[in-house]
Order: sequence, then structure tokens, then C-alpha cells
Amino acid sequence: MDNRPQKYAVLNNKGGVGKSTIAVHIAHGLAIKGKKVLLIDMDGQNDASLFLGFTSEDYHRSLYDLLMGKSTSISDCIVKARDNLDLLPSKYIDRINGELYKEPDLSSFLQSRLSGLEHLGYQYVIVDCGPQRSKVNDAVLHFADRIIVPVQVEAASVRAIGNIYEYLSDLGLDSDRIAMVIPNMFDQRTCDGKENLNFIKEFFAGSNIVTAPILRRIKITECTELGKTVYEYDEEASKQFENLVERLASIDGR
Repeated sequence: MDNRPQKYAVLNNKGGVGKSTIAVHIAHGLAIKGKKVLLIDMDGQNDASLFLGFTSEDYHRSLYDLLMGKSTSISDCIVKARDNLDLLPSKYIDRINGELYKEPDLSSFLQSRLSGLEHLGYQYVIVDCGPQRSKVNDAVLHFADRIIVPVQVEAASVRAIGNIYEYLSDLGLDSDRIAMVIPNMFDQRTCDGKENLNFIKEFFAGSNIVTAPILRRIKITECTELGKTVYEYDEEASKQFENLVERLASIDGR
């Protein structure tokens, strides 16, 4: 049996699509099901950490120390976030990005710097990426086994869907790495929302990677502002993420 963790990058080149919300809730949902999960926060705004209730005052070492060759181990940088869910927080993502321009080959950079990861017993590693092309995201896409793409169900976000394929092509990576496309913040009351959702389904027709949409809910926004997940805040809202978690677990058969 392969004991290596399944590594997922949660990525969209456009900001404001709810990427960190998706990453946090998939990670916590898997943890609640008894899976051992590591969430890596690689977004410069640190939203994934904040949504779980952690600020930079809660940790002294971070991903920066690991990637920049400081004398530290992965275990020293990991924060216990919830039962079965650990967080690898980040600082100074811009500095990391600048340093990666000096690297001649990023295809194995993260695999090398996080080489102790496979010995820590994680079944899933979820990486919350920043919302733009960057050297950091280049490295993550080489590192990840699969990609989860949240797409806000509004015109500007929908029109940008093709950018992810262009990005993967530029890196020489196969678009088959895209495991799920998640229509997010869907307002089912509006004609625009329905039209944009139909466009997403048509764009990916025949691929079976588009999930059921995540509806726009004030409870989801409220809980992240409090450093909680919907699993801890609103049972009804959490059911939407349950569908994503079940689908993810079925992909890997774990």
C-alpha cells in the first residue's frame, strides 16, 4: 500500500474566489472523517491560518524557515490546528518568491525541502496557494499530485477559467492534474448566477470534474471571521463541504 500523502494544490490565478475557504474546509472535513491532514498556507495574506484562528503571534517558525535553508525541521514549524489537522503556516511569501528566482529548476524544490513530510503519517496535504502566477506557485504545482480549482460563479471569474490550462501548459504539466473544479459563492436567485454556472458546466463538459456549487451563505463568511470552520459554526452550511470531502476521498479511495 502506498503510504505517501495525496498532495492537493488549491489554486486559481484570480483572487476573491474563496480559495482559502475551500482549502480550510476540505482539510477540516477530511480531518473530521479521521484522515490525518496537513494544511500548508502558501498565500501571502495567510487567510488559511487566520480562518483557523491563528495569527503570526501563535508560531515562531514557519514555511519560510524550511524553504530558505534555516536550521529547522518540518515538525518544528507545524501547528496543531484541530484533531487530525495540522497547519504549516507561512511568513514572508514575497521574500520566498524572490529567492526562488535564483533557483534554476523548481520541479523538485518543494519535494526536496519538505523531504521529511512522508514520514509524518499524513494521508492528505492541502496547499492553499496565492492568487497569481508566481515562482512559489510554480513550485507548488510541480509538488502537488492534483489541483483543485475554485471558481467564483460570476462573469469575470468564469471568463478567466482558461488561464489555469495556459499556466499548466507553460510549466509543462498535464491538465489531467485538475481533480475538481468547484463553482463557489453561487447565488441561485439570479439569472447571471445560473448562466455562469451553466457556462462552467459547458466548459468542462465530458470531464466530470465540476462539483455541485457552494452556495453563497453569510454563515460561511461569519465563521471564517471568527477563526472557525462551518463544521464548528453552522451544521447546515457544513453539508455543502461534506459533498466535496466525500468526492475527494472517493478519488483517492482512502
